[in-house]
Amino acid sequence: MLITIWWKAWSWKWTVSKILAEKLWYQIIAIGDMKRKLAKEMWLNIHEFNLLGEKPENAKEFDLKYEEYQQNLDLNSNIILDSRLGFYNQPKAFKILLDVSEEIAGERIYKANRDTDKQESLQAAIQEVHNRNKADFQRYIKLYNIDLRDQKNYDLVIDTWDKTPDEVANIILQNFQK
Repeated sequence: MLITIWWKAWSWKWTVSKILAEKLWYQIIAIGDMKRKLAKEMWLNIHEFNLLGEKPENAKEFDLKYEEYQQNLDLNSNIILDSRLGFYNQPKAFKILLDVSEEIAGERIYKANRDTDKQESLQAAIQEVHNRNKADFQRYIKLYNIDLRDQKNYDLVIDTWDKTPDEVANIILQNFQK
């Protein structure tokens, strides 16, 4: 059965997805990776790509294309769909939300010290998470009139602030097997 995962920034989504894929023998399809690839082909970073996607005249190329792709996935496939709109496009899938506070996410970003997410201070990292989450929520309310944060959209909601990726994956596996 298809599994969808949506996340707030730095909620262990990618690591948890890899653990689940290994344990279940599932494939991961990440819509963000598909978008980053297209952005790179357009000589844009992902932020610039997303800003272009927010323009109504670009909806078909930037969102509807990925929406249609997700809707056409077989519900019975062994896929983990990493997508903000997975729950919307695959309403009968097992739908997961990984949550974390902006403060914890900012702390994770700051401590990771990655080249792509490098922040000058902990406060700057928290602000970046806040801005990213706010932009995501506003975008999907505007485009689809859906609130990604509404927990009724999901079969399982996990706050990852005090859990390791392995603990999160085990919680998912226990609930998924039911």
